Amino acid sequence: MSSIEKLDGPNYRVWSLRVKRLLQSQGLWDIVEPLPKEGQVGEQALAIPGDAPTVAPAPASDFAIRDAKASCMIMDHCESVPLNLIVSIECARSQWARLRKLYGPSVEKLAGLNRALLAYTLEAGDKEFAQIAGELEALRDQIGGLSEDKRPTEMFMHMVMSDMACKKDEEYRELIDEHLRKEGRIDYEGI
Repeated sequence: MSSIEKLDGPNYRVWSLRVKRLLQSQGLWDIVEPLPKEGQVGEQALAIPGDAPTVAPAPASDFAIRDAKASCMIMDHCESVPLNLIVSIECARSQWARLRKLYGPSVEKLAGLNRALLAYTLEAGDKEFAQIAGELEALRDQIGGLSEDKRPTEMFMHMVMSDMACKKDEEYRELIDEHLRKEGRIDYEGI
């Protein structure tokens, strides 16, 4: 077995990329996401651009064996909860689709992360600025992972940090604002 961390839910984005590459390296990705059939003029493929398999589909005679191998690889890389959600599904493509539906990017997850980011100033308490900045960056990266165009900007992050600084002490806000004017970016470790 490879060193891929098992799917536990929150790690879906990295997990799916690594398992996809594993399946591609074994020539099994076309089982999970088949190539569009030639001759389907005017129809769009269901696969996301850039997700096309690297090999052509195999003859039907060994499809069942290859599907079983792909299914085993997917299941071998799942923790118990995700595994229990797909264990009764024999088709690798259906297993992959179920996991993507349950753990993949969604509008609801994006909205939840945005709410968490906006509410963060109320929860910071007595944390140091470096810790706050790290947690905010993690939220920002999670949002960007779901939708790059929804990733909060540096200026938005500055406003959140500035607001938090004001709640702690007005002197911190002035320090952050001055640092931003000089550097264009804030090193919260130094504050």
